[in-house]
Amino acid sequence: MENKQLIENGKKPVIGITWCNSTVNSSVGYDVFEKVVEAAGGIPVLLKQVKNSVIKYDSNGQVVGEEIETSGALKQSFADKIKNKNYAETNVENVLDGIDGVFMIGGEDISSTLFKVPEKVANAGEKLDAARDISDYIIMAYCMDNDIPIISVCRGMQIMGIVAGSGYIQEIRDYYEANNSDYTNDIHRALLATNGERYVRHDVELVGRNSHMYEIVGADILKSVSSWHHQAVGSLDGTELVQTARTIYNGVEITEAIEHPGKKFCVGVQFHPENEVKLVLCDKQNTPADYDIALRFFKKLVECANF
Repeated sequence: MENKQLIENGKKPVIGITWCNSTVNSSVGYDVFEKVVEAAGGIPVLLKQVKNSVIKYDSNGQVVGEEIETSGALKQSFADKIKNKNYAETNVENVLDGIDGVFMIGGEDISSTLFKVPEKVANAGEKLDAARDISDYIIMAYCMDNDIPIISVCRGMQIMGIVAGSGYIQEIRDYYEANNSDYTNDIHRALLATNGERYVRHDVELVGRNSHMYEIVGADILKSVSSWHHQAVGSLDGTELVQTARTIYNGVEITEAIEHPGKKFCVGVQFHPENEVKLVLCDKQNTPADYDIALRFFKKLVECANF
């Protein structure tokens, strides 16, 4: 259904934008996310933090030190409580009251204690945020269990995989080394901006055609996506998720998109389509990627949230 029809029908879906306790990164903020949702035909709402009553928080909503590891990861005993998905111990129903769909944004690395098979933290010392892990994990699990449409970007896609029980790659460079392959040229993230951009760019190969991903892209290759990540979703074996896009570099495959085929719209992408929308709407610049396709990811969320 087109956005014009949604407005004429007197209903514009309300899209919740997930909480974080700081600006997500130097180039994208909540004002941008709101404009993306509005451009897609939805009403943006900034969601409050989802908390679990068995976890102790300080006045700023941060998990207290005794419940997190020195790395910043949630301690295993508390992570196990989160993975139990006891929504009655949380405020998730209140936070999502009146929300028709969710945009789960990108951000920090994720506590490895939340993996289906927990691991020691091995993320080269990068930032972790236990409070956000809890909030995102509960929202993702609740949306999946209640079929609330959700699009998840970068970290958000990784949360989707973790909640569903996927494998996980904590450091892509180490993954390449374990597969006896060279990763000198980091195609997924650059430490320095390239061509004035924060993101690096690469093409994405779609996997199959029976997916929301193919419906949105309409081609076998999505060119020049905005990419900034050093972790990735691993094996989907044993989950209900399917891989819908990938990259293969030096013989090693990295998953670029996943979805749950049994849900109305449960889609995760490892790249950042919201950046293409930002470049055009906010910065008044051209984008190397296809702006219309980038916006279509969010239009599809709005469309599915309307039913």
